[in-house]
Parts: sequence; structure tokens; C-alpha cells
Amino acid sequence: MRNLGSASEYDVVVIGAGVNGLVTAALLAQAKRRVLVVEALGRAGGACATGEIVAGHRVSTYAHLVGPLDASVVKTLKLARFGLGYSAKQITTVALSPDGRHIVLDGDLRHTAANLAVHSQADAKAWPVFDARMAKLAQQLQRWAQTPPGGPFDQAARGGGLFAARPTTRAAMMLDAESAVLLDGSVGELLDQAFETPLIKGAVAFDTVIGSALSPRAQGTVFAAALRAALEAEAPEGIVHPQGGAGALAAALQKAAEAAGVRLRLNARVTNLLFDQGRLAGVALASGEAIYAPTVVSSLNAKATLLGLGAERQLPLGLKRRLAGFRDQGSVAKVNLALAKLPAFKGIDKRLLKERLIVCPSIDHLDRAFAAYEQGTFAPDPALEITIPSVHDASLATPGQHVLSAHVLYVPKTLRAGSWDEKSKNELIAAVGATLRQYSPDLPDLILGADLYTPADIERTGGSVGGHWHGGDLTLDQLGPLRPAAGMSRHETPIAGLYLCGAGTHPCGGVTFVNGRNAAEAVLAGAGANA
Repeated sequence: MRNLGSASEYDVVVIGAGVNGLVTAALLAQAKRRVLVVEALGRAGGACATGEIVAGHRVSTYAHLVGPLDASVVKTLKLARFGLGYSAKQITTVALSPDGRHIVLDGDLRHTAANLAVHSQADAKAWPVFDARMAKLAQQLQRWAQTPPGGPFDQAARGGGLFAARPTTRAAMMLDAESAVLLDGSVGELLDQAFETPLIKGAVAFDTVIGSALSPRAQGTVFAAALRAALEAEAPEGIVHPQGGAGALAAALQKAAEAAGVRLRLNARVTNLLFDQGRLAGVALASGEAIYAPTVVSSLNAKATLLGLGAERQLPLGLKRRLAGFRDQGSVAKVNLALAKLPAFKGIDKRLLKERLIVCPSIDHLDRAFAAYEQGTFAPDPALEITIPSVHDASLATPGQHVLSAHVLYVPKTLRAGSWDEKSKNELIAAVGATLRQYSPDLPDLILGADLYTPADIERTGGSVGGHWHGGDLTLDQLGPLRPAAGMSRHETPIAGLYLCGAGTHPCGGVTFVNGRNAAEAVLAGAGANA
């Protein structure tokens, strides 16, 4: 039996060198902790990677846009000094229409209203009202979205209703009665009440459900929409594209972490947590090596950490049941294309091709795709999020040629007919190509090479548990003080010294740095309390 009173080589072991793991490790190292990061893959960065499709054509393999990035982390870690730059900032959304009457959602109310007027004068007048309503919701969630639930939520628990809390400081935002009722609602119903144009409803609903296996008509999806808006409100640079792709962001984070003193070990998969007389003692690797440290921070989600790494005996039965039922199966595939030249989209000025293009003509379109997903397959005309990063980042393609990156919604990790194979993958790529042809007739003929990553591929090669970029669905029972479970929303677990920092923690997934920052603060606060 090891004597835990003896000195350990490390103060903290971080499981996983994804974005949140690297942020947590770097911030803890800056606070003079001796930190080791162990990563199962042969590279750092997790879902932030840049890979080659064919010779001369590179693209962000998984996540293709990042942000809104936490400005304090970018500044504290001096990421610009370590090579982080942006080829595009404040990327806006273009809702594509097959007839070329697209809607540009660029934050300019007059511009958006003018786009909508082509479809509906009533919707042009309704847009500023709807935008103000969502901005009010986002403002009331803004402070809460940036910090782990507590404060107002703790008061709510004592007073009854979750959203009935009253803040004790001006910074702690409260929800008024109207907002509290609205957040529990369906974004599909909200949009049906506000607008008559299917295209605008489809675009807003798309942004609400992307990344989660949720119908746009599910209760609580307004909450998810407001949460996204709240996070974006904190970052003046908005959604960005790193120069060189998402892998360049991962590289800058790795350099910053190592400069702070973090030690990184790749190809080092953790098989289980180590305990000594009921106390956390460190981690064991697949190689058989034991690494001892009094604190472990996992960037895996709570289910994979607590149930997958041998901690079941340390947990109460109710929590084990909760974690076993946590929904963390990915529902988004990634298609990367190398193109012979820049494709032409009907009705779009080439300058708009540097933005984010959405293929989702209606809520009904999403509903049909979700129905196919629930049946274990994918829609023949999937909803898509498209970027053509080579328009603003020439380093990604040979001169005159381009790369296209697309997220494909509602793609099951496992098909009803079984595992993904070459035939089923080719069918999905063909469905994406046929859908793109409706908006860019020549695009499929320009394809020089294509890569497809299903949720199963993203889990295997990108390191995301379940292939889920949020680490778990964004439903009311998996958000806020219930993310990932009651009593665990502040990055702590029932096991003293064990913390969580991944996408499955508050507030959600995506590449924002917020989860990693909050986890580092929780570790430091815990160390202070135990000192």
C-alpha cells in the first residue's frame, strides 16, 4: 500500500488534452501547480484539429468554427504570442434559400428586416421585436452562463422555484416571470408564433438544436437558444476561424500550457482511477504505469469518468442511475471536401462565402431529419452548416482551389442496420452532395476528394465521448444545476479531489474555454478550502 503522505511528483493530473483540458492545465500551472496532462491520442487538441483531405487541401477536421472564446483566458495565456490568429471574426449566418432569396443574419436589424421583407412584410416588422425578446433572455442568463450554477440557483433551491431566485448583487442576474416561463418553452412554437416565413424559422431553430439530439419542438429548447446567445454576448470577436484551422488553436494552447510548466504525455490512455483506503490517489495507464497525485481533473464527461474509470463503488446508487441515463450520443457528422475551384451559390455575392451558410429551409425540414435520426438512419436531404474557410485563409488550399467544411445534423452514431461501412458512408456523402446541388448546381462536380466523420469516427479519432460536441444533450434535465447531475454542477464530484472540466459540464460544449477556466477556479478554490 502506497503511503499517501509521501510527496507526489505532480499536484494535478488532467485526463485529456482537449481544449478544456489544456486550458485547465495551463491556468493551474500558472498558479504554481505541478501539472501533468495524459492524452489517449497521439496529439493534443481533441476536436480541434486540422487535417489534409488530399494533397494541398487542409481543413478543420471536426470543429470548424470556434467561439465565442473567453477573452480573459486568451489574454491570461497570451495565446496570440503562441501563434493564435484569426482569418475571420464576427462570422455571421446566411440562411440559404433554393430560389436565391437568402436571409443574412448579421446582427444589423435593418439589414435582416430588409432581407425578410422580400419574403414577408409582417416578418420584417416582427424581427426587431423577436430579436429584442431573445436579447433580454440572453442578458438575464449572461452572468449565469459564464459561471457555475450557484448564488441565485442556490437561493432558488431554498425558496422553491428554480428561476424564482433574487440576486444578492447587481452582477447576479435574475429572471423575471415572463422570461422564466418562456425558457421552458419550445423554440419551434415560439418561432411559429413570431413569423410566417419558413426560412427564418428554420435558421433560428437550426442554431438552437445543433449539436444535440433534440427536436426543435422539444420543451426547453428556448433555454438552449438563450444560452447560446448569452455566451456570444460576452465575446466582442464573436464566432471566429483560427488562421490555419482549428488545429492552430490547439497548437497555441499546447504551447501556452507547456510554457506555463505543464507536462504533456501523448498515447497515454487512462484505464482507471486509483484509490487508497477510499481516497483518490491518482490514475493508472493502459501501459500499467501508476501516476500519483492528490487531484485529478477529467475532461471526459461525468458518465465516462465516474462509471468508466472504476469509481462506481464510491458513488451513491441514485447518482449511478442518473449518470447511466445521461444522454451523450453524438448526432452530428462532419463532411470535408476538396474543391477544384470556388463554387457559385445561387443568389449569393462571393463576399458572403466567407460567412457561415445554413441549409435548413424550415422547421418541418428539421423535424423530418430528426424523425429519420430516431429511426436509426439519416435524411436524404440533411440540414447542413457550411463554411468555405479557404476564401479567407489561403493557407488551406492550393491557389485557385478551395476546401469546404460541413456539419450534417441528425446522423446517428450507430445505424439501425448496424455499424457504419463504406457503403453507408458513401450514401451519406451522396445525400450531402445532392443537397448542396440545390443551392450550388456545379459544386458536386468540383469535388476532388471527400472525408466523412460519423459520430463514431469523431469519438474514435477526435476523443469526444460519444462523438458529442456538447458532452451531452442540452435539455432542461441536463442543464444548469443538473449538468451533469444535481450537486455536481460546480465541477466537483462526490469523490474528494476529483473534478470535471469537459464539454459535459456547465454551461455546454463548443470551443469557448469557459468550462476549462471554471474548472481551474474550482480546483484552486477547493485547495484553499482544504488548506
